[in-house]
Amino acid sequence: MKLSIPSTPRKKDTAYQKQTKRKKFRTRAAIEPIIGHLKTDFRLAKNYFMGETGPQINALLAATVWNMKKMMELLKQKIIFLFYKIQIMLFSNLVFKNKLNSGFC
Repeated sequence: MKLSIPSTPRKKDTAYQKQTKRKKFRTRAAIEPIIGHLKTDFRLAKNYFMGETGPQINALLAATVWNMKKMMELLKQKIIFLFYKIQIMLFSNLVFKNKLNSGFC
């Protein structure tokens, strides 16, 4: 595996080569914080499984928990939105009935 470290572009690099290098390091910069969170929050810093496939299982479980957490947050937002929408519908229905009753008296 080759480790790439960002450096100043060479003079002979074309604009396309400079752009691809920039894009590569931006992608890497976006992924590194996620890996850091996986290590600290989801027990990826230490391998808890024995054997040859232990690290793979550990990484897979950490990624699964990360995705489940994201899904739970999305579900929570949708439930809160639905709850507020139901409240608005009930409140508007109540106000509308009161206006109808008071208008015909």
